[in-house]
Amino acid sequence: MNRIQAAIPSVLCSVFFGMAVSLAACQSWQPSPAAQPSDSTLKIVNGPSGGQFAYGSLTGQRTKTDAMVYMLRDIHRYFGDKPQVGKFFQSRNGESLATFFTLNAKGGKQMAGLVLITVHENSPVQVAVLYDYADHFASSEPSLMNALSVEQKGPGAPSGATEVASAQRQATASPISQKSGPEHLNMVTGGDRSAVIGIPAGWRLTSVYGGGQLTADGPHGEMVEFGILYQQIVDPTRNNRLTNGIPGYNNTPHLTCPLTRDLYSAWVSVSNQARRIKGLPPGTYTLIGQKNLPGGPGAQLLPVQAIYTVDFHDGVGPRKGSAGIFPYSPLGSPTWAMNVSSSNVPMQYAESEEATILAMVHSYSQDANVIAREGRADLGRIQEEGRRTQIQVDAANARREASNQSYEAQRRQFNQNVSAIDQHNADIDWQSKINQNYILDRSVIRDSADTVHATGGNNLADALVRSNPTKLEYVPNQQLIQGVDY
Repeated sequence: MNRIQAAIPSVLCSVFFGMAVSLAACQSWQPSPAAQPSDSTLKIVNGPSGGQFAYGSLTGQRTKTDAMVYMLRDIHRYFGDKPQVGKFFQSRNGESLATFFTLNAKGGKQMAGLVLITVHENSPVQVAVLYDYADHFASSEPSLMNALSVEQKGPGAPSGATEVASAQRQATASPISQKSGPEHLNMVTGGDRSAVIGIPAGWRLTSVYGGGQLTADGPHGEMVEFGILYQQIVDPTRNNRLTNGIPGYNNTPHLTCPLTRDLYSAWVSVSNQARRIKGLPPGTYTLIGQKNLPGGPGAQLLPVQAIYTVDFHDGVGPRKGSAGIFPYSPLGSPTWAMNVSSSNVPMQYAESEEATILAMVHSYSQDANVIAREGRADLGRIQEEGRRTQIQVDAANARREASNQSYEAQRRQFNQNVSAIDQHNADIDWQSKINQNYILDRSVIRDSADTVHATGGNNLADALVRSNPTKLEYVPNQQLIQGVDY
């Protein structure tokens, strides 16, 4: 174990305990009176090779966690600096808890120490604190621990001191959380088979559906979601004439959120709305940090990567999470969409599972052929709707012609309607092409004479343009040609 090194020799005890003179061996440390009864004192002993240790019992704390928090706060109070703790360690029998700490005491002296907590049923909480100068603690800690073991055997010593010392030795062998390499992953898929991912033993794939969207859960409450598409998000700041014209729309559950540059807050809002629709409580999110990610050609709003903590109020407790948020806003549409890939892990497992989660992220992939077939099916449905609309228009025109004496006027009206529908269908085809390129990571390129157009993956297109920038260029979405590009 790579221990955090630090502590306080006897010459610094006046700094640690806020007294005018140095503390001698076997003095008593009185815990904070506001939080601890007056008979709860810790005995202070000078170490044989430097440093000191304090031990005793706390009568006002009932659990290991409460006692640990109390002791760290008391160390902060005496030193005047908040202790920076390392990993927490727990004994195999679950009765003892330990952690190393470092801090800068008054006067700028860097120190380190070890806090040990032991709880026996129906007995006061037993505590011990070892401390020395940071550059000396590694060598003095063994002698301090041995002296603690000897001291606790003397008259009047707390009965739990031996168990506390034993807990420290056990704790070094059984950390609650530590970084490790990724677990072995098994590649799995399901649903429409549009996506595949590697998951370790104990995990389960919960869904694979539409356009490569995939979700999976871990045995400790871990969650991963890839390619999740939130669609038809109503922007209340836009002209919502289309959504307002849908019968019963306002009486059905839907997502509402303005599209702004604060994509993280927008995602939190939309995600919690989606949870509410499913009958789940909203998550409580706290942003740790975020950064912009590269956007596609001509992107006006860059995607973001956010690191955060979240509590879903499901009994698991706080989780550490990460999310990549990619916005999509069709031109002239009153709604927008976002594509999100995220993961979250309960805090106590976040560090130890970091490498595994990262390996799962890298293992995720989509099947472009399946997604293309789904895209063509969607396009076919759109075109079929256009044909049905055309039939309805023709029937309406026929009825108007039957009751109208002016055939020429009706013919002009008919042609105008057909032109409008053709333009509408052309706009749908154009939007579908843009949507397909976005989902499938594709781009359209052309030669400088604008005589040849080609569609390919973003990586291939970028390589071709970079290799011959004077003869090849990207085709902006506004310049896509019907019948050539879509």
